[in-house]
Amino acid sequence: MKAWMLALAPLLVSPVAMAVQRPMSVHVTYDWSGWGSVSERWVIRRDAYGVTTRVQVVDAPDVQLRVPELLPFGAMSAFEAALQAAPLTRDATVDLIASRMDRSTMLKLDPQLRSTPPARCSFAQQQAWARRALAGQGLQERVAAHFRGLWTDDHPSMTVVVSRPGRPETVLVSTSQYAMMLPWKRVSSTNFDQHVLAGAQEQWRPALSDALMALLPAGEPSRERFRISWLQNRLRDDIAQEALRCGALRKETAD
Repeated sequence: MKAWMLALAPLLVSPVAMAVQRPMSVHVTYDWSGWGSVSERWVIRRDAYGVTTRVQVVDAPDVQLRVPELLPFGAMSAFEAALQAAPLTRDATVDLIASRMDRSTMLKLDPQLRSTPPARCSFAQQQAWARRALAGQGLQERVAAHFRGLWTDDHPSMTVVVSRPGRPETVLVSTSQYAMMLPWKRVSSTNFDQHVLAGAQEQWRPALSDALMALLPAGEPSRERFRISWLQNRLRDDIAQEALRCGALRKETAD
């Protein structure tokens, strides 16, 4: 089969499959500030035939109108399913995220890593300590601790507005620094302030975060937190630094 036919295959569907789709649009507003700034506006639309497009909205008057990008048929399905599913508990979310991490990768320490003052442990001792640190519920405890942390110079914000004919809009908001921008909060409209947001109930929806990122283009560094690998790399770096002193630094910090 020719290359161009293979490229079109995911977009070609039967009239029967196309007929069962319901129109739906997802408006995503994403802003981030820290050591720089990012501002993105995206609109993803599915029509009555299941054709899904994505376009970036640019407000600057001197920028040409963007041409919508065609997404694979069914691109909205995972997002819609995640939107309709019940949220998880915080603990269930922690367990799920931990289960998706590669412990063997996290245990690959760098023998050339050095600290000041010099490491107190041999490399063999560092490896043994790292294995103990991730044994049992060790990884889950680190993921849970991540969701209690706080960092400076890192201010993400995302608002997702879902519109469907004959139904009220669904508005989900997150200003979370954490992995997958969890938890989300659901508000009644886009006209909310910080008081309303603070009072909204947290919703732990990792599947929604996954599905949302599948609708957006890759490449924006500040959105890497939506990937499990982002948190895995952060925790791996923490373990490597703590292993240099066989966990003494972590104990001193806790004390």
